[in-house]
Amino acid sequence: MSEQGSDLTAGPLLLADLSSPETAELLPDIGLVLIPIGAHEQHGPNIAVSTDTVSAEALCQAAAALAGPQVAVAPAIPWGISWHHMHFPGTITLRPETLTALMEDIVASLHAHGVQRFLFVNGHGGNTAVIATACEEIKQLTGAEVVASIFGYALIEEEARKRLPASGIGHGGADEAAVVMAVMPQRGKPHAATGPDIVDAMPESQRLLAQYGGLLARPYHERTRNGVTGDARSATPERGQEILAAASARLAGIIAVLLREAEAAQAGAR
Repeated sequence: MSEQGSDLTAGPLLLADLSSPETAELLPDIGLVLIPIGAHEQHGPNIAVSTDTVSAEALCQAAAALAGPQVAVAPAIPWGISWHHMHFPGTITLRPETLTALMEDIVASLHAHGVQRFLFVNGHGGNTAVIATACEEIKQLTGAEVVASIFGYALIEEEARKRLPASGIGHGGADEAAVVMAVMPQRGKPHAATGPDIVDAMPESQRLLAQYGGLLARPYHERTRNGVTGDARSATPERGQEILAAASARLAGIIAVLLREAEAAQAGAR
């Protein structure tokens, strides 16, 4: 969390830090609200169950700090579509319609206060399909100027591949663990870090289906005994800081393009 004090625009602008009068004061200058979406699901022994929420929120806050006070960050949605992890204790999953309703209600509330542009930043792959459909529905229902989404983990993975061994990339792997260790070390578990225990009998089917935009629905314990597909043992807080800095800079750049084009579109519609 930021310590904004009397300067409401210092650091990332977090809606949760503001009083109602402060929100009213700043609303006219907010050009975009980032809404992190995570999950509460097992990441094996390597990291806490809140990992996807931690990374999505950290990515949003770091990108908003770079983008400036015109970009605000809403509180994260800390649960997602995690039915496939329910074999492992600690996982909490939502139904698709529940996540959709949460997204719709958040946008509708902020839109009622005058916010016109929204970007959902997703930290969990299991949410992707629901988020895509929900964004279409929200645009139709609210008429908000911009309703968009991005897979935040893809930004983290992109930077992690430049800095970590290939074996470290994956669910519960060093890419995720490094970011958690950097921003919430108490939720990293380096003392228990291990590699994956793969039992996947259908890897080629999954790869071929994914190559052409499909998927193979199945519980995660059919892929890995210990719940992870990446080796977390190469993770360090220093690597996590590097990954987060680069990924958030990339997100800030994407936000700049989104805002520039939205402003141009709005001007052309006048």
